[in-house]
Amino acid sequence: MEELLKTKRPPVIPLLGAPGVKLSRTTLRENLTDEETQYRTLSLILEEFQPDGIFPFMDLAVEPEALGLEIEFPENAPPSVRQHPIKDLEALENLKKSWKGLGGRMPIFVNVVKRMSKNFSLMKGGYVLGPFTLAGELVGVEDFLVMLFSAPGFAREVLYFATEVVKSYAEELFSAGADVVAILDPTSMTLSPRYFNEFSAPYIKDTVESLKRPIILHICGDTSHLVERMVDTGAVGLSLDSMVDLRMVAERVPSNVAIIGNLDPVTIFWRARPEVVERKTRELVERMKGIDNFILSSGCDIPIEAPLENIHAFMKAGRES
Repeated sequence: MEELLKTKRPPVIPLLGAPGVKLSRTTLRENLTDEETQYRTLSLILEEFQPDGIFPFMDLAVEPEALGLEIEFPENAPPSVRQHPIKDLEALENLKKSWKGLGGRMPIFVNVVKRMSKNFSLMKGGYVLGPFTLAGELVGVEDFLVMLFSAPGFAREVLYFATEVVKSYAEELFSAGADVVAILDPTSMTLSPRYFNEFSAPYIKDTVESLKRPIILHICGDTSHLVERMVDTGAVGLSLDSMVDLRMVAERVPSNVAIIGNLDPVTIFWRARPEVVERKTRELVERMKGIDNFILSSGCDIPIEAPLENIHAFMKAGRES
């Protein structure tokens, strides 16, 4: 990450993946279920847009599926978890016994990272779920949030297990050659600072300290109320969504922690015209002038519907700014 930030202009690393299916003429599902297809699409993305870093496709169902949960898997939309069966200690203990390490589609993403590491010279990343988000998928988000009040001891047991799964998967991604791993923890956005400190941050921090490797933390939504607590996890970078004012955040984040973001993936990348994308990109770069720890990116994963012309406009404006 430090080397990446030594460039004269801000590094440009949009959270690409899904729109690349237009380049490979494939479906999202094909990319998420087949190593060769995903690697080919990422190679085409790299050739077409020449970003300063690249991640595999984002998929929030990889860990839940590897743990045996039933997944809804559309052809051209992100997969989602159908069932959330961990409602008591007995179910959790049975799940622990069944967990044997790398499983489900995890090897697909590990092998994609391995091939990226071998053949791509730029920064390579990987994705894992945050412990709180994985726990929410196991229990059901609404039920899990209630448990924070009604059964905090059980909630922590689920979080301990989720953390071990996350660490195990992240270690495999690093071993495959990832330079950095991004923790995706969207469900943590629902927490107050107090509850984030109690039920999310300690488990992210444990992951960071155990791995001793560069971790980026991404939480969707307006996380302005959590910025300092996100920094305290030990993450080397904060990936922040479009509703967060990055210039104001820069005053609250140490210079050795990257601030990553944050054009709106829907209203800008998907629905705006290319000239608007270019203008908004230049405005963001101008607003972040003098912030040496800034990495230009999208606020979250860019939707499959985003026109390739808009991504070109973003890359052009970012590289020329």
